[in-house]
Amino acid sequence: MIKLRKAFVVSLSIVTILVMSGVAVTPVSAAASAGDLVKIDGVSAVYYLSADGYRHVFDHEKTYFTWYDDFTAVDPITQEELENWPRGDNVDVRPGTKLVKSPDESTVYTVEKGGILRSIVSEANAISLYGADWAKKVIDIIPSFMVNYTVGAPLTEGVYPVGTLVKSSSSPDVYYYDGTNYRVFSNEASFVNNRFNFTNVVTVPDTMTITAGGTTISGPEDAIIDTSEGGGGTAPSGSGLTASLASTSKSAGNIPAGSPNEFLTLNLTAASDGDVEVSTIKLSAYDLGTAIYIDNVTFYDAGVKVGTAKNVNSSREAMFNFSTPIKVTAGSTKTLVVKATIEAGQSGNFALGVKTAADITTNGATVSGSFPVVGNSQAIVTGVDIGTVTMSSVGTSDTFNDFGEDHVKLASFNLAAANEPIIWSSMIMKNGGTNTAGIVGNMSVEVDGTVIVSGAELADKFVNFDMGNLIIAKNDTVSVEIYGDLGIANVNNTIDLYFDDANDLVFTGQDFGYGVTIGTAGFGGLNAVSDGIVVTLTAGDVVIDMDKTATPSKDVRPDDNDVVLATIKVVSNGENATITSIGAGNDTFMISDPGSANADMNEIENVELKDIETGAVYDITHASSSATATNIGLTLTDDISLKKGVTKTFQLRIDLLGANDTNGVDTNDSFQVTLEDGAFAITGDDSDDDLSNNITPTSVTSAIATVKSASLTWKTTSLATQTIVPGAKNIVIYRASVDTGASSAVTLTSVKISATTTVATAFDDNNVSQLRLYIDGKLAKTVSGQIAEGGSATGYINFTSLNATNSVIAAGKSVVVEVQADFAGTFNPVGYIQLEIDSGTADIIAKDIDNNAVVESVSNVGTQSRTVILASAGTLKVQLRTTEPKANDSSYILASTETRPDKYLAELVLTAANEPVKIKTLVLEEYGSSTDSDIKTVRLYNSAGAMIAEKAPAAAGHVNFDALNITLPADTATSWFIGVTTKSINAASDAEGTGTYGREIQFSLASEGVLTSTFSLLVNQAVTAAGVDTGSDITIIEDANGTLATGEYTGSTTKSMLATTTGSILTSVVNTMADGTLAGGTGKTVAKYKFVFDNGNNRNSDNTELKAQLRQLILTLATSTGASLSNVEAYIEGDSSNKTTAVNIAANSKFTIDLTTLSGTTEKVDGTVTLVIIGDIVTDGTADYMQTEINNLNTDFTYNGNDGNTGMHWTLLSSDLGISDVNGATLSN
Repeated sequence: MIKLRKAFVVSLSIVTILVMSGVAVTPVSAAASAGDLVKIDGVSAVYYLSADGYRHVFDHEKTYFTWYDDFTAVDPITQEELENWPRGDNVDVRPGTKLVKSPDESTVYTVEKGGILRSIVSEANAISLYGADWAKKVIDIIPSFMVNYTVGAPLTEGVYPVGTLVKSSSSPDVYYYDGTNYRVFSNEASFVNNRFNFTNVVTVPDTMTITAGGTTISGPEDAIIDTSEGGGGTAPSGSGLTASLASTSKSAGNIPAGSPNEFLTLNLTAASDGDVEVSTIKLSAYDLGTAIYIDNVTFYDAGVKVGTAKNVNSSREAMFNFSTPIKVTAGSTKTLVVKATIEAGQSGNFALGVKTAADITTNGATVSGSFPVVGNSQAIVTGVDIGTVTMSSVGTSDTFNDFGEDHVKLASFNLAAANEPIIWSSMIMKNGGTNTAGIVGNMSVEVDGTVIVSGAELADKFVNFDMGNLIIAKNDTVSVEIYGDLGIANVNNTIDLYFDDANDLVFTGQDFGYGVTIGTAGFGGLNAVSDGIVVTLTAGDVVIDMDKTATPSKDVRPDDNDVVLATIKVVSNGENATITSIGAGNDTFMISDPGSANADMNEIENVELKDIETGAVYDITHASSSATATNIGLTLTDDISLKKGVTKTFQLRIDLLGANDTNGVDTNDSFQVTLEDGAFAITGDDSDDDLSNNITPTSVTSAIATVKSASLTWKTTSLATQTIVPGAKNIVIYRASVDTGASSAVTLTSVKISATTTVATAFDDNNVSQLRLYIDGKLAKTVSGQIAEGGSATGYINFTSLNATNSVIAAGKSVVVEVQADFAGTFNPVGYIQLEIDSGTADIIAKDIDNNAVVESVSNVGTQSRTVILASAGTLKVQLRTTEPKANDSSYILASTETRPDKYLAELVLTAANEPVKIKTLVLEEYGSSTDSDIKTVRLYNSAGAMIAEKAPAAAGHVNFDALNITLPADTATSWFIGVTTKSINAASDAEGTGTYGREIQFSLASEGVLTSTFSLLVNQAVTAAGVDTGSDITIIEDANGTLATGEYTGSTTKSMLATTTGSILTSVVNTMADGTLAGGTGKTVAKYKFVFDNGNNRNSDNTELKAQLRQLILTLATSTGASLSNVEAYIEGDSSNKTTAVNIAANSKFTIDLTTLSGTTEKVDGTVTLVIIGDIVTDGTADYMQTEINNLNTDFTYNGNDGNTGMHWTLLSSDLGISDVNGATLSN
């Protein structure tokens, strides 16, 4: 038992230390609250804090994992804060999850709420309840912890204990047994939100029937998820969460297949009364594209992937469960971006959204919003060769490295760009090796030998590298290397970086602006554990390390005190040991200036070593030197004790002298600490051996602290190309990222941005009416008419006299600087606008907090931010088509109803380019037999199914939407759908009940004749539109040659699908007879089919109820050779005395039953009617079978939807019901 307890302590210690290394972990200083899982740093025990103010310890990791799946929710707190929570009972094994026993007794128990143990009675009962593998559910409880439980009465045989999760083998539904009822979970989200794991679900015996009872479990329930089981309930949370579509959502547009693109930007806003945690979100697919083609749907929070990528399923849904809930702090808004990839080679229009409030699950907060919250539709385009990125030359040479070793290569590979330049935004790598806090830090990325990222850290196995929109030139190949500084862990621990998902590399094509997915060929070489470089850690008796994560490179200022130059770690692995001295004023322990070598001992004072755990401070003497001395020797002579295996952590601190001191530090002086193995005098306490000869590594160095005046680094950001027209506003024409040094805030005083000289520029006052400079989202300057000409007829703008408040950038901050433009109402569309910084020192002027000049650095002088193409006006193309699934079938429409969302008459695809386009009018021509007596209104719907326009038709059924004024986004294909509402047929109290049975509805874009004669319009005015930016009418005419081009709409000869009006409509056909025994005899029941009709309150001309008349049913028979069927009849269930004329089988194995031979008006029905099929059966009784089938719903069932008053009869359109056949019961012996 001691070994078992020790294993738990080690396991908890390792995992919780890991969690505390993650960026999302609550700092120790944060106040703990009810519902939290907590631990003290360095102590393995984990506690649950209950709402009544007590702490409850988990006695074993096995107990912990019956309540939680991992340790990601465990937060560190101080000893003092933990003691504010008095000790409560230990946490028991969660009821219904496991069977338990103690090693010192043979009885196996179930666990019920309150720690009640109930014997399983016998092995036979255990097998009956839990199956033959029941013993795998048993976990051992340490005997000393059995006192936490109370032994109750044994189980009743065949009855599950309270809290058990069960399901049947024939259904996916899962139930929670509460001792009285089997309560069903409404969906997977409700199951997960009560913190259950599917591995604990029991499949009941086939002999047991589960009957749902009690209330449905549709969300988290306090009584179920309270870990303390009555110790005060669960933690309070915010009362509300509002979901909405972010204004930054990607506008509707065209995207290529195979490219990851944004589909939805979702704002989640928490009420001000508390934080809200989101544990699940269900996304639904919208628009007409086939949903299963939507792959790799991924959530991003501030550019970092959240959760796991999912594919949309055949139910048009993707469920996301966040093991670490997404936290929205009280009164704030969190913005989540959803990206997805449409499978290569597919087409269609696609959108993603949240359908209802129930699709977002929280920790109790009420979800509200205007649902559905749907992103804009994205249309797949073909024939575009977007950029590609291919990985190759993956490094695979494993290495063995000492603890504390710096700049160790962790991964390497090449990336090749093709078709267009590639913007590389970020990448995330996973450590498949040992997941121990501090095993590696200060991680960096070098591209072709240049450091692009530095100071990155692992957080719960993952490291996120912000690549800063690095450009990989078209047809270029770059070498990528990842390095890191090794920390102190355990011998033979490993670091093994790889990519967990293709979405973890984020690329965008610079020319086309679409997302680019890494190619699968080379990526397969670095997408699994052990694919790349595996670094294995080694160590000697004593290990030393300089933790550059804790103390990274930084800028410091004169007169700064307690400047931490280094965080030093020391551990003795073999025995307790004592350090008697470090250094002797020589170069084994020193401070040096790796830059100018001008820093010296006279510029610093008060050198000391601080133990960060105990707070003890050790004075260090530093050697005298002249101003030209290279090194400052350090000596420490105090004894320091080391406990075996425990890492001691120290900070080496100094004070810097200032300008008012005799020897103040100078700008660009730098300080770096070096510590070598030879600096130590260290002896083993047990062996009395000198351990200084076995210290690894032999030398460690700190990061560099540099005396700096204020600094500013400017980097132009590459953006996708954009086309604009006269009057366009708020167009981002330039963007840069700007970083300030840590020593001082910086005030920008002037910014000069120039047009490139490589192309003919359109950057002048004739084209641009206003320019605005934004710094960190705040307006710093607005100018008009101030674009100057450069040396080669290139324009430039010099922003001066900036807003005094908005031009200040705080020290150590990274911000975005943007130039937005409004364009003139008219211009000559010649040339491009491509802006850049020509000179770092001359173009960017800034001051520090002391009003001193700042040394500016532009990392990519001459790099263009965006290509802006000028066009004269917007364009429009309108296509009427019937290829999308929502609008590709003819249908019956019940009089007095509207078009079904999956049975639209046609789709209108409106493609706007260059500027937003306002559709002013739209005219449709009715080609069927319907008039305004049959059609009440014609409607237009958007891709999400919302009605956007409605108009009553003219007498002949044509319709003129003469006041649409709907704006389409630029560079986008927008889908509208045509539907109708129909008038009733003589419905009671309906003055407009003038509909006629059998009238057909069919539309096209209006022809010349309808335009001129019906509506007195001009030729080519079926669609009229205007550009929003230009304000000018857009020319669009009817396609005359069958090849639709920009500036044209589909010709009037292209028509929609047909919708035919009916007085009664069939809505459902199902088999209602269970499989049974085949027995010979006359008049035997062989099938039952239920039909459901709806007449929508339509009436006959004599005001009697209009019903459907059953006409004909054709059944296909499948039977064995030893069985036969004859004299087949049908009757309506409940009226067996009234049968159809008997028929026999035809040569094609079909029976054709004339349903009109039912006497009188029996065959006229409404609502639900079940046809019972009987016949004479012959069987030899040896393994015979017989089954009927409505084989083809398009031909095998006929009815009249007008009470039999006309000869126009309907065969069922199988697409109306989504099925093509119905199988009857199987009879066999």
